[in-house]
Amino acid sequence: MKFSALLLLFFAALHSAHALPEAEIQRYIDEAIKAGGGEVIIPPGVHLIEHGLVLKDAKKLRIIGLDAEETILKLPPVAYALATGTTAAGATSIPVSAQRGFKPGMRLKIEADGELDSFTKKPRPYHLTIVKAVEKNTIQLDAPLKFPVPAATMIRHEDAPNLIEIRGASEEVRIEKLTLDGGRADGDPPIRGHAQLCAIFASGMYDYEKGPTGPKVKKLRIARCYIQNCHGRGVALYSVESAEIDGCTIRDTSDEAIDFDHFTEKSVATHNHITRSLIGVELNDASNCLVAGNEFLTCGTGINLWRWCKHPGLNEGNLIVKNSFDRTQGNAIQIATGTKANTIAQNEITASGKNGIILSGEAQIVKANKITASGMKPILIQEGNHDISE
Repeated sequence: MKFSALLLLFFAALHSAHALPEAEIQRYIDEAIKAGGGEVIIPPGVHLIEHGLVLKDAKKLRIIGLDAEETILKLPPVAYALATGTTAAGATSIPVSAQRGFKPGMRLKIEADGELDSFTKKPRPYHLTIVKAVEKNTIQLDAPLKFPVPAATMIRHEDAPNLIEIRGASEEVRIEKLTLDGGRADGDPPIRGHAQLCAIFASGMYDYEKGPTGPKVKKLRIARCYIQNCHGRGVALYSVESAEIDGCTIRDTSDEAIDFDHFTEKSVATHNHITRSLIGVELNDASNCLVAGNEFLTCGTGINLWRWCKHPGLNEGNLIVKNSFDRTQGNAIQIATGTKANTIAQNEITASGKNGIILSGEAQIVKANKITASGMKPILIQEGNHDISE
């Protein structure tokens, strides 16, 4: 066990159930990374994480709680506002309601059409500005708006953190026996944080058109954790190889509970219990991944596999097997255009709000699934030729 871990374990023994400052936890993590690896042991308590813990180029690092239910890392309440009325381009203030958490100097993400995206050739669904001053029902800006802000537009912090962010050439990072709380509370508006406000966000370097441009994060393992109340994803993996998410409970996420995203490969999600999440598991430009033995209860969609980038070989060879789905609001399993040769087998689907399995793409293998009481069809083929034996 490394020196940093011994110190923190000693602190835990003396101060059980007391919160640690975020800077202190980050310092122990940095010491372990500098030492080439080791353990950082978090004591019981609710530890507020305002800026996000960052693991960069970490090797053989284990972050573990002494008690999975009592050791809680938690984000603060999300900063947001809703626009009241329409504000025209050129304005230097925005009338708002329900403003919370904004401070001068913050960058704001306004979730309304902005400049054209060079990849999609469509307007980006947001534009940015900076807070000059905050009043009760008005946000003063440091420069005129470049684009209008329609009434009821969501405005939030552009640099909102993830609880734990893993970057660079990280390998063999293990996160275990923690409760990771995204800070979402009753009464919060619906916010889909995407790559922000996640419990765990891991990413190697990549480009939509060029593909991976640097080392992938490798051999990340997340086990025996409770992940809850996230405005973003529970776990989001971008350009990651050979990750494992096993034996976790993930609940009440506004976005995906588990996301295998651009250029993630050979990763597995097994034996997780996922409930009340918008999407249980999403695979987007992911290949040769395994989603097996998970339970999905009252999610919007169970599993969603789809394509964004155009590189050959993406969205192929994924295995979706032996999962159970109960009362999804939409489709239990949906496979989109641009995917190929994925296997959906031995899943049990009960009372899906829409279809049990909906298929597009080409050459999907569908066999031995048990589908009962679907709101629409047990299996719906939208396009392509597939190997189906039910």
